[in-house]
Amino acid sequence: MTMRETDPLKDLGLDLGAKQKAKLLDFSKVLLQWNKRTNLISRRDERRVFPRHILDSLAATSFLVGKNVVDIGSGAGLPGIPLAIACPHKNFTLCDRMKKRAHFMRFVIANLGIENAQVIEAPFEEIGLMGESFDCVVSRGVGRAEALWPILEGAITKTGRLIVYASTQSCEEELMSKLAGKAPQGGLQILNAAVEIPGLNKSHRFHIIDK
Repeated sequence: MTMRETDPLKDLGLDLGAKQKAKLLDFSKVLLQWNKRTNLISRRDERRVFPRHILDSLAATSFLVGKNVVDIGSGAGLPGIPLAIACPHKNFTLCDRMKKRAHFMRFVIANLGIENAQVIEAPFEEIGLMGESFDCVVSRGVGRAEALWPILEGAITKTGRLIVYASTQSCEEELMSKLAGKAPQGGLQILNAAVEIPGLNKSHRFHIIDK
């Protein structure tokens, strides 16, 4: 009797179709191809690109709210492109200031047929000045929640959410203390969560702020 190979996507609680799985694999292949000439991800991550970047990006899927999502400082389309593939009924805006990264993301979106994603080439600090509000803002590797909130609050709808892929653990009380004076009247709802990443033997923490 042989053991059945586990599905890391199902381990994350995701039930994706064959076409979605194929697009995730294709994205990881294109990412590796482009990384040979364009610095998109660390060379050290190339051998573990799927768990380190694709699965890690998808770890926030269950925390997304609303229909319109913006990924700030998207870089190589992480986490925005994997999330867009996994959530075809949501609209994703991928924002990055660097031309080469925006070009890469547009190439991926066009060639993989990701119809629910678009790219904005601009500093994320300008998102609030574009006149559009988002139900959800996601940030991976950009900054701490307490620093990002004052910049992004104006771009988040009245019932919206900021999701930050965190590198450190902070309790709700600590985050609330750091956000003191920055919160709107009525206060903020703050949540810390951790998701185990299949294949990495580690968890990624999330700092989540709701209006």
